[in-house]
Amino acid sequence: TISPAHRRPWCGVNLGGWLLLEPGPSAPLFPGEPQIRCEWSLMESLRSRQALHVLHRHRETFIRKEDFRAIRDMGLNSVRVPFGYWIVLGPGAGEPYVGPALDILDRAVEWAEEYNLEVLLDLHGCPGGESPDAPCGRRQRPESNWAWQQWRRVETLKALEVVAQRYSGRKCVTGIAVCNEPSRLIPADILARFYDEAVDVIRKAGMTDRVTVVLPVFQRCLRTFEAVWRQVSKGRHSNTCFDVHYYHCFEDTWNRMTLAEHLRAVEDHGRELQEFPAVVGEWSLALGGRAASAMCPKEAMNLFGRAQLQAYSKASRGWFFWNWRDGAGPAWDFRTCFQEGLLEGTAPALPAWNGQGEDPLERLLEPAASEDPFVRYGDAVCLRCSSGRCVDVERSKVSARWFEGLRLKLCR
Repeated sequence: TISPAHRRPWCGVNLGGWLLLEPGPSAPLFPGEPQIRCEWSLMESLRSRQALHVLHRHRETFIRKEDFRAIRDMGLNSVRVPFGYWIVLGPGAGEPYVGPALDILDRAVEWAEEYNLEVLLDLHGCPGGESPDAPCGRRQRPESNWAWQQWRRVETLKALEVVAQRYSGRKCVTGIAVCNEPSRLIPADILARFYDEAVDVIRKAGMTDRVTVVLPVFQRCLRTFEAVWRQVSKGRHSNTCFDVHYYHCFEDTWNRMTLAEHLRAVEDHGRELQEFPAVVGEWSLALGGRAASAMCPKEAMNLFGRAQLQAYSKASRGWFFWNWRDGAGPAWDFRTCFQEGLLEGTAPALPAWNGQGEDPLERLLEPAASEDPFVRYGDAVCLRCSSGRCVDVERSKVSARWFEGLRLKLCR
C-alpha cells in the first residue's frame, strides 16, 4: 500500500554510472578489453596501473549540481541514485572497490533539495552480489561461478541501516530500494524474507512510512512473487512497492518481435501496473533488432516512447528513465531524448485486437506491398534486409515493399 502522506508518483531519471560503474553509462572509463566488463574488474585494472585518480575524477565530474537543475527544468520531479554498498560501508576484505564515499551521496541529496527534486536511494550493488551480472558491481562468467548463497544479506541489511539513519530526516528522500535486479536463482521465499527483514531494519533506523521501501522483482512473474511476499509479510508493512524493469532489447524474445508486438507488450505492462503497487525503476527507448519498420528509427522511438509513458503513468509510484547520461544515444540518454523531442506527443491509439488472427497494427506499421509486384530485369535496386517483417526494394521513382517470404520475380 502507498502511504496517504505521499502519493505524487515519481517521474524521473536514473543517475546510473556515477556511484556504480557499468560499461553503458560509464563507457569512457572502460578500455574495451573483454575482461574488463564491470566495476570490480575496472578497479583491479586501475589499481594495477596506479590510476585510481581516474575514478576520483569521474565521481567528481560525471554528475554535477547543474545536472540537477537541468533535470528540474525538463519537468521531471525525481532522481533514482544507484550506488554500490562500498559507497556506504567501504569494500570487503580483498575486494578492489574504492569507498566509502558517502560525502558524494550527501551532495546528491543536497542538490536534490535545492532544486525540489525527490530522491530514490537505490542500493544497486550488495555485498557478495545479488546476481552474477555487472549491475551489482561484479560480472562473473560463467554464471555458475556465482551462487545465490554468496549474497551477504546480513551486510546488506547493515548498509541499508546506515543509509536509513543518515537520510531519515531529509524530506527529499522519499524512497529507498533494498537491492537491484536480484537473480531469479534466489528462491522466492528467501528473497521475500530478506525483503521483510529489510523493511523492518529501515523503519527501525528512522525512515517512517513517509518513505517508500522499494522491493525489486526481476525476471520473475510479478503475480507469483506478490503471493509469496504476501504470505511472508502478512500485510504488516505500509508504503512498500515493487520495482520492475521493462527493457525490450536484451533477450532473444524481444529481438524477435516486430514494432507492433513491442507496442502490444507495452499495453500488457500497463495492465500489470494497475494490479500491484509498483515503480518502473528502469526503462529506455532501445528496441530489439527486428523492430525496425517502414518508419525512420526516430519515428519508431517516438511511438514506442509515447506508448510507454502512457502505460507507466498507471504505476502507483511512477517511473525512472534509464539513464540521464549515456553516450549510446537517445535510446539511453534522456538529455538527448528530450532535446530531440522523442517523448513528445500523445500516446498512439492502437486498433482493437482480440489476439486472434493477424494484428491490424502490423498492417498500420508495415504497409502492404505495392500494386506492381515485379522488379524489372536491369533495374537498380537497393535491398534492406531484416527490417521488421519486410524487405525494402527502392528504385529511382518507386519504393515498393514485399513481406518476407514473398518471392521477388525478375522478368524482361
